[in-house]
Amino acid sequence: MIALCLLLGAAAAHAQGQATIALARTGYTLYVDTTTMAMWAESAQKHMPRHALGNPVFSHVTDTGMHGIREGRVLQYGGDSLIARVTSTAGLTAKIRLRLGDDFFSMTLTPEGDAAVPEQLYRIDFQAAPLSPAYGLGDHGGFGSSTDVTGFRDDDFGNRNNEHRFISTFTIFPAHNFAQVLFSERTNRVAITQTENRLGVAAAKAATIYYFFGMPKQIYQAYKQVKAAEGYPDLKPKYRFFQLGYEAFGSLGWNTYQSSVEQDIAAYLERGYPLKWAVVGSGFWKGERRKPTEGATTSFGIWDDAATAGRKDGLPNPRYPDPQAFKDFFRARDISLLLGLRINFKAPEEYGGFYTPENDGKYMQEGLAKNYFIGSGKPETYRVNFPQGKVFLLDGKKPEAVDWYAAGADRWGVDGFKEDLMLFDGKKLDNDAKLNKVNEALMERGYLVMARNSAYSVAGDILRLEDTKHGFDQDRPLINGLNYAASGVSAVYLDIVAGKYLEKPLTDDQKLYFVRNAMTVAVSPVMAMGYGPWHLESSTYENAVKKAAHWHAAHAAYIYSEAVKGYHTGFPYAMTPLPLAFPHDSATYRLAGTQRRQYAWMLGESLLATPLYGNDYATAKTRSVYLPAGRWMDYETKQWFQGPTTLENYAFPLDKIPVFVGGKGVVIEQADQRYHARVYPTSDEPFTYRFYFPDGERAAVIHKSFAGWKPGKYRIENRAAGQEQVIGLDDLQSSFSFPIEPAMEYHLTRLD
Repeated sequence: MIALCLLLGAAAAHAQGQATIALARTGYTLYVDTTTMAMWAESAQKHMPRHALGNPVFSHVTDTGMHGIREGRVLQYGGDSLIARVTSTAGLTAKIRLRLGDDFFSMTLTPEGDAAVPEQLYRIDFQAAPLSPAYGLGDHGGFGSSTDVTGFRDDDFGNRNNEHRFISTFTIFPAHNFAQVLFSERTNRVAITQTENRLGVAAAKAATIYYFFGMPKQIYQAYKQVKAAEGYPDLKPKYRFFQLGYEAFGSLGWNTYQSSVEQDIAAYLERGYPLKWAVVGSGFWKGERRKPTEGATTSFGIWDDAATAGRKDGLPNPRYPDPQAFKDFFRARDISLLLGLRINFKAPEEYGGFYTPENDGKYMQEGLAKNYFIGSGKPETYRVNFPQGKVFLLDGKKPEAVDWYAAGADRWGVDGFKEDLMLFDGKKLDNDAKLNKVNEALMERGYLVMARNSAYSVAGDILRLEDTKHGFDQDRPLINGLNYAASGVSAVYLDIVAGKYLEKPLTDDQKLYFVRNAMTVAVSPVMAMGYGPWHLESSTYENAVKKAAHWHAAHAAYIYSEAVKGYHTGFPYAMTPLPLAFPHDSATYRLAGTQRRQYAWMLGESLLATPLYGNDYATAKTRSVYLPAGRWMDYETKQWFQGPTTLENYAFPLDKIPVFVGGKGVVIEQADQRYHARVYPTSDEPFTYRFYFPDGERAAVIHKSFAGWKPGKYRIENRAAGQEQVIGLDDLQSSFSFPIEPAMEYHLTRLD
């Protein structure tokens, strides 16, 4: 230990005499200006240009300006770390610590405040060279005119409304092999513009930024590791959510009742829609609807199962007369039942709430007595979309509170939950990770969890974006969903088919919206029905929607496997924006936006989704489609194309599945409870393709050992089982398939 200290002291003294020092890793070298602490990284493949003004700036939160580094002094450094003391132009001092990983480095700045003011907070920014294009930023990346977030600026970055519930500062610049993230659960400061690249915190004692280098798959693998180390682990999704689902909200709105839900589900099943999960988000709790005294999702296990005199809501009284029969209805049909769930508890009258024991049960009182709600000394109150009046919020930072809450959720006796906190007081709470630990606990109990609120990682099976609706901006869902994916989310849910609040009779515009939306959602990771397609009153339109639903259901196993790959690697395989799949193809950078509306993504490693969608859904019949390098086949017409190329004004009839086969060209199909790998001659490169079965654990692996394709015979060997099969490929416009089994490897070779 003494030798190490002497060595570091000598290194620091040596560094102080150098204008620039270098910290080296296998893949890159980080150069640090010892006077200004400006830094830049270089390698043959990775480069972050030097920022001329220096990287960190900081000040007291009460200061009106920000202050850069006036001078720095290296205290110690080694091969992969450095510690320095810096002084700002305002005379404030801070310690900077650099840590280098294989594909990233972190910088932590900790101001050295007045010891007499232990809670002193600072505004801290980290600046790097402005780069473009940029993607990510969670929900904040979803409301611009393009998936490229260049031009974004917000110094009050956080959960402030229902439109911004997935909070992430992660930003990737694939053209530059670079990404960045700053983890903070409180207000962030973000600027991604042509002249500024800045991530920071508005009020903190210290802050850490991570910079990543490499190709996108390298970056996301490193980001996954960093997220876990920072307390935001990725969770493995479950297969059921990738099968066809249903949300009562899309059909019945807020006013559900037992017979209405059962009739809706029965109508879908009778028409051949293979539903496997269903959400009832509201109305199951006790009490008259729209009355302040009605119950809530945290009235754990208290259903509206007994009539109450004097109701005037126009709904059945009670709404859910037999909860057990209701649950049995779903179990008998092999449909997983989910309920809406929030972390808000109705406050008592003295706090401005409408807590009612007969409707809400004992749980608010228990939580209050055990100090399980957010607040110092006494619980703080907050405003939410539902229920009415002031509420308390569960304190997710207390493990015992989370365990108590999860035990309460058990009392509903269902298969999972749609987490749906709608907080009006996001600024007041200033905690973007308020649901992470809660949803993680529900996942650990084996529940299906649809997440809405989360920070950095998705503490659930899938992530649902903000409600969609006819009359809303129809470009937003795709921009939003693609930037979810760029933020590291694989299991993206673009919302219910046709959104919410449709009513008969549907207009012609609404019908076109319905069909185009269904085709778009079908080629995304998660698909759920809402308003019944039979209300379209057109066999042409309904058949198109049904075709979309069946296509998604038939490819659920393939899509799920890609989501599991995303869980293992951090890369958003199930919905890969083209700039991430083809990072050095500049033609992909600005396709997705309101100007060109060439929305496209890789749906796994072998399918390219190219839906015709956006605000011109009712008038557009063609769309230009960009096909990156490689061979591509139109899934419907079987026509082949060689990329890179743009198919100008390509026709998209309403009933067309908007997908091209390409990439590795392996698509998993299911028939008679068996799985088959269909192989298309798309990839000229040798590859390995891994398919995860619906248990999420077992896998089959296919190895293609040769380059190029040509007509002829091919051998498929299962060496472990001592089996082989010879298959003929008549031409390069055909395909072949073979059965696959778990825990087996299949070697595909050419017989010349």
